[in-house]
Amino acid sequence: MKGRGFQPAPDSIVEGGAFALGRFGTPFKRANMLDVSHPFHYPIPRLVKDWRLKEWQAYQFGDQRWFFFASLHNAKLFSMVLFLAYDRERRKRYLIRRLLPGGIFPFTESLSGSNIYYRGTRTLLESACDYDSGTMQFTVLRGSRRPDHRFSGRFHFSCAPKVAAPSVVCLPLGLNRAMYSTKILMPMEGEFSIGGESHRFEGPASMGIIDDNKGFYPYRQRHDWLTGFGADAKGRRVGFNLIDNQVRDQTRCCENCLWINNKVWPLPPVKVTRPQGGSGPWIIQDTEGRVDLIFTPEVANDVRFNLGIVESDYHGPLGSFKGFLSNGEGEKIQAELLYGIGEKEYLRA
Repeated sequence: MKGRGFQPAPDSIVEGGAFALGRFGTPFKRANMLDVSHPFHYPIPRLVKDWRLKEWQAYQFGDQRWFFFASLHNAKLFSMVLFLAYDRERRKRYLIRRLLPGGIFPFTESLSGSNIYYRGTRTLLESACDYDSGTMQFTVLRGSRRPDHRFSGRFHFSCAPKVAAPSVVCLPLGLNRAMYSTKILMPMEGEFSIGGESHRFEGPASMGIIDDNKGFYPYRQRHDWLTGFGADAKGRRVGFNLIDNQVRDQTRCCENCLWINNKVWPLPPVKVTRPQGGSGPWIIQDTEGRVDLIFTPEVANDVRFNLGIVESDYHGPLGSFKGFLSNGEGEKIQAELLYGIGEKEYLRA
């Protein structure tokens, strides 16, 4: 079941060399971004288009105690592997982070049959998606000589229409370029083992969001982004996605949304202000009175480097929320029960 404003997606994101721009309630069967004609208004070889296409899959998931963030990111000039586990009860953080030269992840055009993974020394991160069968799975493993540094987890997500609603967009970036994203809030089951303890995830408080993303983003990429989720006072799965990026005309072209169980509603564009800097409270508001949030950073998560032609200035703290979001149909979701991540990113690649 879908909220208002979401139509079925066409089979392919590019038909006749042009993007199918809009907001949709089903994934594209083919996110064939490289079939676009004349990106940057010039005919460009497919190899060059592939070099400029940034791609990633990311997950945010957990329950009342644990928050996990994972990303497999292919910027073509470099690749990033990230897994962050945060125990909110004990205030402990566990991290895998790898910066690798070149584009090592072969992303596919479909969320059905997609399998993206990184295998390193005593390390594994794997995302396996089969949207047609209604399942997704994320696996993580880190070995170590120190027992308290070893951990492993396997998490299963259900994306069947009875329990989850996709938010799918293809939005303009200018010069015949576009970005694509499929995001889904899903129920989750799984297990995470660390330091001789095993933690089971099940029930209404266990959930997660996938972000499958591709885009001909500018060489200098900037955005403000926040996402959060949790069980509300009625025991329902609630989640949201809010971003202010370089998409053209965000009044008409916006990927912001609110999920409640298996329904999704579009949200208006937002602006993020940080009157006390990045470590102080972030204020997130729209102009329609449907988004009024304060995000309080609690755990730093920064990635900074400058390698000449490639530079990253990324701030991605974990934190809690206050305020509300409205679905536009008379219901306000109080944000105090939600937890998530905020990003302020500048990427030159």
